[in-house]
Amino acid sequence: MDPVTSAAGALLAKYGIAGAGFAGAVLSLTFLHGLTRKQASVAIFTGFLSAVFTTPLAVGYFDLPRDADSQNGVAFLIGLLAMNIIPAFKALAERFFAARGA
Repeated sequence: MDPVTSAAGALLAKYGIAGAGFAGAVLSLTFLHGLTRKQASVAIFTGFLSAVFTTPLAVGYFDLPRDADSQNGVAFLIGLLAMNIIPAFKALAERFFAARGA
């Protein structure tokens, strides 16, 4: 396979994940009411970054197809749900460390 084509495909896949994650993060604002502009911006930024950085992890962990469409779908869902997922992970981590006595 041509290295330039492979690099271009990888770059476009990253942009697809970023775009899908951003769209999910923006759409999540429809479920969050009473936010200030700063809080809304932080919510979008959190959803976007969560999608960009955890999509490859989620795809690999759940052994999902690695094609661009599947990754974009996962990125969208992570962006959409990040504001609900992050507090759940935080509570889980607090329980884990409290149980270990740390």
